[in-house]
Amino acid sequence: MKNRVSCFVGLGMLFWASAASAQIYVCKDATGHTLTSDRPIPECANRAMRELDRSGVVRREIAPPLTAEQKRQRVELEEKRQSQLAADKEQRLQDNALITRYRNETDIANSRRDALLLLGEQLRIDTAALKQETQELRDASAVAKASSGKKKGASYSERRRLEDASRSVESRMGSIDRRNAEITRTDIRFDLTLKRFRELVEESNAEAALASKNTR
Repeated sequence: MKNRVSCFVGLGMLFWASAASAQIYVCKDATGHTLTSDRPIPECANRAMRELDRSGVVRREIAPPLTAEQKRQRVELEEKRQSQLAADKEQRLQDNALITRYRNETDIANSRRDALLLLGEQLRIDTAALKQETQELRDASAVAKASSGKKKGASYSERRRLEDASRSVESRMGSIDRRNAEITRTDIRFDLTLKRFRELVEESNAEAALASKNTR
């Protein structure tokens, strides 16, 4: 008798647990009608669904599958997020390198001066060379012009000299343009370096002040 009672009690508890854990799925189909089932509803496979327990409490919201456009947008958002994370990491590395390399603004000023001095010397060499090459071009042009009045005209060597001189002047002028552009870029780079250095120092001072305040 005792075993029968235990068996009935066990079956009752099993039934109660099964009923308590049962769920109901609810959704609206394409026509707006509400559908319910004890399992996911095929008619609402592409629509939002709610999962309720037997007491009617919402256990979870089941979102509809993403459309192709939504999937594309999600991929784009994830790519942007990853890109931003990579940019943030790169900025941290650059900031650490900046603080490690320069102790103060004087260090930055000295580095700027040295870099500009080197570029200025290279520009001076190019400018001096251009002066000589321009003179060579004038001489070659004069010789070729004088020979052009002759019956045979300018010789091959004279024409070759003029072409070489012209190419040298053109190449040197291009080099000077690049030197000047590099000087401008270097100045801008050090302006940005100084600006970021000041920002990092300000942030560090603010953090130190806050830490000191919190320890009082």
